[in-house]
Amino acid sequence: MHTVIVGGGIVGTAIAARLGPTDREVTVLERSEIGEATTAASAGLLMRTVVDPDPFDLRFRERAHERYRELREDGLEADRIGIVYVAETAAFAERLTDSSRALREAGVDASFLESDELVGLGIEPDGLEGGLYTPEDRVCDPAAVATLFAESARSAGVDVRTGISVSDVETRDGAVAAVETSEGRIAADRVINATGPWAPQLNEAVGIELPLCHTRGPMLAVETSEPLEGPTAIFESKRYVRPTEMGAWLGAYRTDYVEGQRYDLADRSLSASFRDSARELEAFLPGLEDATVVDDWVGYRTVTPDGRPLVGETEVGGYLVAVGLSGQGITLAPAVADVVHGLLEGDVDPEYRRRLSPTRF
Repeated sequence: MHTVIVGGGIVGTAIAARLGPTDREVTVLERSEIGEATTAASAGLLMRTVVDPDPFDLRFRERAHERYRELREDGLEADRIGIVYVAETAAFAERLTDSSRALREAGVDASFLESDELVGLGIEPDGLEGGLYTPEDRVCDPAAVATLFAESARSAGVDVRTGISVSDVETRDGAVAAVETSEGRIAADRVINATGPWAPQLNEAVGIELPLCHTRGPMLAVETSEPLEGPTAIFESKRYVRPTEMGAWLGAYRTDYVEGQRYDLADRSLSASFRDSARELEAFLPGLEDATVVDDWVGYRTVTPDGRPLVGETEVGGYLVAVGLSGQGITLAPAVADVVHGLLEGDVDPEYRRRLSPTRF
C-alpha cells in the first residue's frame, strides 16, 4: 500500500514520522521546503491552555503535549515562557475564571490573575479585567520542529520530496488511484491532504467540499531596547504579543469561521489598521515603547465551524484529510498524526473518529 502525504508542514511531517515505523510505503510531497510556508509563518505556540475547554479538547491537547515532552527529552528546543489570555471585559474575565478551574481539574497548571496581578507579568492593568495564566506553556521554532519530524520520517524509510507540487488526484471507481505532480504521475492507494490553507484546492480537485474557511494572521517583528520579560499575551481583542530573543512578534489571532471566506494566499500585505492596532499594545506592555519594526509577514489559517480539525476519511475511497487546524497546527500536530495512524491501522478511539470526522457537519 502506497500512502502519499501532500504537504510538508508540521502536520504532514508529523504524520510521516508517525507512519514511518510501519510497514507502509509512504511518500511526502512538498512544493517548497519543509516547514517553509504556513508553519514558518506561525507564532510557534505549544499550548495546553484553552478558553472554555471541552473535556475532549483537553484530552486531545494532552496527547500532543506528551509527544512534545518526549521530543524535548530527545533534544527539541522549546522555551517555557507561559501564556496569559488577557480579559478586556468583565464577561470574558468570567469565562477565563471558569476556564482556569476546568484546566486545573484536568491537571494543567492554570490560574486566574486579577488585573493588578498582571503587573508581575509585565502588563499594565489599566483597562484590563485580569487574565488566565498557564506558566508551563512553551514556544518553539515551528520550522525546526517540522524539520525534526521530516528527519525522523526519513530515518524510518519515508521518501520525503521537496520542490514537487501536486496538481490533481486521480480517482478510479470512487477511490484514489494516483497523484499528478510537477514531476509526473505517482500511483497511490491513499492520499492524505495535509496542505493547510491550500486544502480546499486539493479537495476540489478530488471533487469534495468541506467546511473550511481562511483567516489571515498578520504579524510584525519588532526589536526592543530590552528583552521582554513575560509570557506570550493573547488579548481578548485577538491581538497577541509573543516575546522573542530580540524583541517580540505582534500578531492577530483570528480564528472565527466565516462560511466561504477565501483569500489570495499570495497576498502578504499588512493593512495600516493592523499596524496601528498592534502598536496600541504599547499601552499594556511598556516594554514595547520605542520598539522598531524589523520585519512583517502574513500567515494563513484554515478554520472549521467548531474550531476542531478535520481528520479522517472522506467519501472518496483512500482520500483522507488532516486539515482545518484552526490556529492550533503547531500545538496539535502530533495528536493529529496519532489519529491518522490509528485510522489507517483500524485502531482508533471511536470518539476521536466521531469528533474529528470530516463528515460531522
